Amino acid sequence: MPAAPIFISYRRDDTAGYARAVYDALAQRFGHQRVFIDVDDIAAGQAFDTAIEQAVVGSEVLLVLIGPRWQGQRDGGPPRLHDPGDFVHQEVLAGLARGMRVIPLLFDGAVMPGEAELPAPLRPLARRQALAMDASRFAADTERLVAVLREALGEPEAGPAPPATASLPASAPATAAGRRRLWLLSALAVVLVTGGALLAWRVGPGAAPPVAERAAINGRWVAEVVYDWPNARYTEHFQFAGEAGELHGSASFLQQERGTLEGRVDPAGLSFVTRTREQLGGDDSGLAVSHRYRGRLVGDALHFVMQTEGGYSAHRPVEFVARRSAL
Repeated sequence: MPAAPIFISYRRDDTAGYARAVYDALAQRFGHQRVFIDVDDIAAGQAFDTAIEQAVVGSEVLLVLIGPRWQGQRDGGPPRLHDPGDFVHQEVLAGLARGMRVIPLLFDGAVMPGEAELPAPLRPLARRQALAMDASRFAADTERLVAVLREALGEPEAGPAPPATASLPASAPATAAGRRRLWLLSALAVVLVTGGALLAWRVGPGAAPPVAERAAINGRWVAEVVYDWPNARYTEHFQFAGEAGELHGSASFLQQERGTLEGRVDPAGLSFVTRTREQLGGDDSGLAVSHRYRGRLVGDALHFVMQTEGGYSAHRPVEFVARRSAL
């Protein structure tokens, strides 16, 4: 497994959905091979602790995603973070010990823990400057994070692509015929630009562009979902972020948060996939299961159809309605 300079550390029952969103955004800017996340980068059969240790050692920046449950609170005992065998404990400790650039990212209103709240080996984390990440401004916060990472990695800031222009090759002779060809190319460019503007104008206010619909999709949603087996009614939560045709976030299944995959938004609505494993009897490994969601915005509600694929039995499509959540 090649080393990636950016390592994402997170607790699965705290910020799994956000971890996937951050990974997708950074992978688009830096390349998938330069960002490590355990879900994608640990091969089947590979020892989890060994893979994590190798990845941290080969990284330059450690992103520590901190949500309200980052410490791994437990009833009747100290948080999991205080256990030296806890994976999050090991990841943060390795980053601090190696002198890596350790950047805490705060989600869902979480605040940086004080030194007294951390186990002794991790207390230097409390003195690291954190970045607050908010779902309502995820794109802007991600751009800020990208700028910080480029500075930490010593890479120049990537500027916007230069506009396309119509021109003759530099070796073209400055003849009258050449000047006429240049004039024709320039005129063609003007026609194309003007035609595009007229087409955009003719779409008119009656058509809902993806960006406009997108603004109404981002945020938190909650739904009462009745699955296709007896007594299976669950309150599920959804968190969506992104811009244009991209979709990042999380969706709970049986009240367990899952990161969204293959997310996209178009004028017809939104779609994404989550994955789980279904176990039966003494089968410890279980079977991989995909849950494919397709939704459309109707007024203030998202109307979903979810189809489960894989597992030990067939499932019918499940329909439900999600509404905005204040939590």
